[in-house]
Amino acid sequence: MISPQERKDKLVRATDLDALSCRFSANNRGYFNTPPDQYIRALITSYQKHLPFCQGYTQLSSNRTLRSVFQDNQKLPLINRGTYFRTRSIDLVVNDFISQHNGQCQIISIGSGSDTRAFRTLKDSPDVIYHEIDFPESCKIKRAAILEDDTLRDIIGYKEDSTLTDSITSKEDFQSYPSDLNTDRYYLYGVDLRELEGSKFSFDLTLPTLVISECVLCYISLENNARILSFFRDLFKSSTIAFLIYEPMSLNDSFGSTMTANLSGRGIVLPTFEKLPDLKTRLSFLKECKFLDIKLTDLSEISGYEGDNSWISPEEIQRIDKLEIIDEIEEIRLLLKHYCLTYAGIGDSFKSDRKWIISENY
Repeated sequence: MISPQERKDKLVRATDLDALSCRFSANNRGYFNTPPDQYIRALITSYQKHLPFCQGYTQLSSNRTLRSVFQDNQKLPLINRGTYFRTRSIDLVVNDFISQHNGQCQIISIGSGSDTRAFRTLKDSPDVIYHEIDFPESCKIKRAAILEDDTLRDIIGYKEDSTLTDSITSKEDFQSYPSDLNTDRYYLYGVDLRELEGSKFSFDLTLPTLVISECVLCYISLENNARILSFFRDLFKSSTIAFLIYEPMSLNDSFGSTMTANLSGRGIVLPTFEKLPDLKTRLSFLKECKFLDIKLTDLSEISGYEGDNSWISPEEIQRIDKLEIIDEIEEIRLLLKHYCLTYAGIGDSFKSDRKWIISENY
């Protein structure tokens, strides 16, 4: 029997499966073609092998979960398109940050789960150092995926003999399996974000650093949001430190209320969804957290469904429009309007030609 808090954590961890299945669907549909994301399959395979050993799962319940997520995987065009814009917009900012610092920087992804951005970044940017932090169970699944895949081991620079995971045949085996993995360029830490301590990490405090939160901080109380932001801000006080935050916001409208009801029906609560309902309240919160270079926008603007500040080229829009027909233009515009992208930094000002709805430097 798991505790109420463990049950809540399990629900949050399960959202990583949703995100993975959405990327899998969009990738199969051809949204990611420069090149396609070839690393997704290794994460899916690891989930299929090891989810039964995770807390709160049995062989039966894990099989049921995996079938519901992956067996009939083709998502609606609305979901595929949203997944593309979400992934593409974050990639663009990450690439801008890396370019600004000539590749001499590090990325820290908190709550990284099954995200494959680390592998794509390390392959394309040989000088970047990449750190990923998540619940220990999530990191064990990712560690196993890496060590069982020749390409992934090569990308992260793993030099030792592969640690075989075929011996994991029980919850006890999985419990004793390491969650951390370190190389010269890649670090994986099984750490609960609510229990951050500087001594646990191997960050280079002299490097310009971008911390990515992709639908992660929204699951944590506003007080813990401020504490996590302060942890990194204080840790990197002698260098450039910035956050890139992607998450939903309620906008205090009927569509936001529907999103809240849908999430509540799954037992999921997003504290920042209501407490930081729009870009202005998020700007105020980040100013209170002492960030000086703050930029905010939403996916409706980034995608070009609203305004004239699209980050996506007309040629790329034409390409993805041919993949699937979307008749519900107002629906996708409204959906994308409820997802924001935020950059908040201290140190070197972020240089980017991309248009943001709000851009302030103090």
